[in-house]
This record gives sequence, structure tokens and C-alpha cells, in this order.
Amino acid sequence: MRTPTALLLLLLLTAGATAEAKTYSADRYDSRILVLADGSLEVVETVVFRFEDGPFTYVFREIPTRRTDAIEIVSAAMDGRQLPIGTNAGEVEIRRGSPVHVRWHFAPRSNSNHTFVLTYRVRGVVQKSAGGDLLEWIALPTTHDYRIDSSEVIVQAPAALSSAPQIESRRVDISSVEPGRERVQIQASGIGKNGWIKARIQFPESSIIAAAPQWQQRRDAAQALAPRWVIAASLVFLVGVVVLFGMRQGYDSPPTYSSGSTHSADAPPDALRPALAGAVASNGGVSLQHAMSTLFTLADRGVITITEEPRRWGQRHFSVHRQQRSTPLAPEESALLTTAFRNKGQEEAVVTLDKARSRIAHGMRQFKEAVRQELRNQGLWHEDRARVRSGYLKTAVTLLITAAALVVPGAVMANQFSGWSLLPAAALAAVAIVAFIFYGSLTPLSNEGLNRKEAWLAYQKHLRNVARDRAQLARTAPSQVLPFAVALGLAAAWSRFVKHHPEDVPPWFRTISADGSAFPAFIAAGGAEAHGGGAAGAGGAAGGGGSGAG
Repeated sequence: MRTPTALLLLLLLTAGATAEAKTYSADRYDSRILVLADGSLEVVETVVFRFEDGPFTYVFREIPTRRTDAIEIVSAAMDGRQLPIGTNAGEVEIRRGSPVHVRWHFAPRSNSNHTFVLTYRVRGVVQKSAGGDLLEWIALPTTHDYRIDSSEVIVQAPAALSSAPQIESRRVDISSVEPGRERVQIQASGIGKNGWIKARIQFPESSIIAAAPQWQQRRDAAQALAPRWVIAASLVFLVGVVVLFGMRQGYDSPPTYSSGSTHSADAPPDALRPALAGAVASNGGVSLQHAMSTLFTLADRGVITITEEPRRWGQRHFSVHRQQRSTPLAPEESALLTTAFRNKGQEEAVVTLDKARSRIAHGMRQFKEAVRQELRNQGLWHEDRARVRSGYLKTAVTLLITAAALVVPGAVMANQFSGWSLLPAAALAAVAIVAFIFYGSLTPLSNEGLNRKEAWLAYQKHLRNVARDRAQLARTAPSQVLPFAVALGLAAAWSRFVKHHPEDVPPWFRTISADGSAFPAFIAAGGAEAHGGGAAGAGGAAGGGGSGAG
């Protein structure tokens, strides 16, 4: 049995070594740039790749179209031979778009040097600036995972330079910059991965172009309209916020004073059932943990029992058994039992814990309504406050959906308006965030409900301290407090507490494990809210892009 394993490891190591050995670099990467009378460029790039090991079957070049009117591929050659267009070996593949993608295909090559030449024309590169006509060009790919030993960049123009060229670079040793009257020559070496050279060359006004290129005209037009977009977005935001403040006028703000309750925090502060207590402590919110606390309450009252099942695939499993008893049920208890044990209109007597959780999670609406109705019946719910708060939630969701819908036309117009067209959608999204903040700051509870909330939060803090062994339970067994711990979001902490105090396993829990670990595992599985079940850049110029081989 060891021989196949050893052979497999040897093959994997060999494959890894082969992959690492597939390296390459460039002896040189030269660029000849001819500035034409209309402001376009004719670029000839020559790169000599040194393939080490391999095999290599392609070389690629990507040329961004940013700050250009168009890019046209004139020819592509390999080792002095111009390649026809195609996707087979000995052909060149050209994909137009942004960026323009050129890929040389060839038969596998290893341990050899090969020369690749790309000729292309870039229209509308020279732009208008405050100092005259301006050429900004990135002469090497900004993205390349190979080193380049040397590079020569020559820029030839039809007009004299008006000032000394400005050269920027990254991971490049500039050997010399030799400006002439109508020519700039740059010598560089030691070009590291992703190293680049950017040239900024100024010419006298209108010596190269009479009018700005199309992309610059569009940008300037968009910049001219930018204040309108900003004003429109600002109005959207301001009107939205005003409307949100107007909605709050219908909210009956509760008093800011404390209830001053003298009830001891080491016992439940009132007779609320766990699900109701959890909802009050959660500012009126009803969630899965409150439903599961009701399941624990029903178990404590003998309405259901829990049985540990044999492990499958190393995972613990539990089943929930409904007992045949005519026990009076509270509305939320009745809703929970119906949801957990009904399948396709038929009542079941036994259901797995995972399936019960899943059914309850998918049928929470009925349980939520039952809990909220009970809060109304006990005077803990304020209808007007709940209505205003719910209005904020609906408004926030509607605004987010509308903002997402506006992103589509905004993105379509982004090129024309330089992204300013996305501002209205951003403004609506900002108003939605403000609406969510309003929603979170309000309460649907009555004044009495808020007083009860304060007391239940104090009890929650006490139970958290008990779980951390910083306090003691007052004349109560841990299992009796369990429904409240789950309802108050402490299921995970209570599971760890019970694990360290295994003496109190309630009679409604039937275990087959002898180590006492089943009950804490059940609390964690059944009570938790969530359960898993079983550098400086080269921007601002045309050129650059990517290059590589493989």
C-alpha cells in the first residue's frame, strides 16, 4: 500500500518542480513611437523573450484603450515572420475591446530565445493642455510577471519639444534620457516585475493637433456637466432626508427616564414567557432564537421530549417527539408546534431537530404574528411607533432597490459622463442608509414595554455572568433557566456552562451517551441563532497594459 502512495507523492513533487522550472524573462523590450501629424501614434514594440525549460506555446500583449480614440493592430511577427490572424500555432489572435488583446500562438518552445514584434496605431493620444499639446505615454506594460534586462524607448515627433521631457518610472534603472529637438531617447535596464516607464512630452500649442481628441472632448464635456450631476444628487439626498424627518413627526417618542425598577436581576423580572421576554429584550424583534426557546419551554412542560440518536458520519443527531397531552398552549406555542410537526398537511409525531429548525425558520411569519399579538394584548406594543418604524424599513428597502436599478443606466452613461451619472444612485443609497439608521433608533414597544426591556436586559447580563462563572443562579436549576438563556441569545454560552456543570440533565432529554456531552451539544445545536447543520501608479496616461507568456 505504501508504494502507490510514494509514487503519487513523487509525481506531485515532480509536477511541482516542473511548474517552478517553467520560467522566462526578456533580454530587451524596445519601443519605437512615431508621433503623427494628427496626434496619433505608430508604435513598434520589440521584445526578445528567453524561455527557460517550458514548454511555452503563446505570448500575449494587452493594450488599454483609455485616453485614446481607438487602437488598430497593424501587424504581429515572430522571429522575423509576420503571422496571419488565427488561433492555431503559427498564427496571431486579436481580440478587440478594452483592452485590445494580442496573442501569438506557436509550437511548444523551451530553452530558446525568440523575438516578437508588434506594430499598432493609437489614434487620439496627443491632448490639449494648459502648456500646449501634450503626449503622455506608458512605454512598457504596467503588468508583467517577468524581468526585462534592458529597454530602449525612442519617441519621434513632427514638431520641436517646448520643454524638457518628464520621465517617471517604477522598478526601472533609467540609464539616460537624451532629448533632441524633435526626439526623445530613453535607455533603461534592470526592469523588475511590473516595472514601467512613463514619458510626458510637451509641444507648443497647436503644433501637433488643432483640436482635442474625442476622448478629451467627451471628458471635458462631462466635467462641464459634473456640477449638474452633483446638484441633482445633492437635491435627491436633501429631499430624501427631509422626507425621512417628516416621517418621524408621527412618532411618539418615549420618555428618557429609567423605570427605576428595584427587582433583583438574578431572577426573571416578570411572568413573561421566554419568547415574549426575548422579543422585548430585542426591541420588539422576533427571530429564530425566540422560536427555539419556545421549543425548550414546551419540553420543560412535558409537551415534547428530545432523544439523542446514534451518530451518523461522526455527527450528533437528535429527534423531537410530540407527546399526546391535552396541555393548554399559548398562541406562539401552538404556532410553533404546528409549524414543526406538520408536513404537507399531515401531523407527525416525531421529527428530527434539524428538520424542525428548518421548518420553523421557513415558517417564522406565523410565529412572529403570534408573539407580537401577545405583546399587544399585554400592553407592551405601541402601534403608532411600530407603524412609523416599519415605514422606515420599507422606505430603506425601496430606496436600495431603486438605487440598484439606477446603477444600470448610470453605468451605461458612465463613459459619456465620466462616472458622474452614478451620483443619483449613490445619493439614493445614502438616503436608504439614513432610513436604516432611523429604523434602528426607534422602538415599537410601549413605555411599559421599554421598562420591561430594561429589566430583561439586566437579567440577560446576569445570565451571561452565570455562564462565565461570575455569578450564581438563585435557587434555580440550569435546565429551568435554559429557555430564557436561549431567548436572550445566550445559547452558545449556556451550552458551555452546562458542559462544565453536567449534573443537571432534565428528564425530558433522553441520552444514549455516557459522558454527559449530549445535552450541551443539543443546546448548541438547537438554541443558537445560526446553525450550520449536520504604490504610486502609472495612471493618467495612455499605454501600459499587460504582457506575458505561457
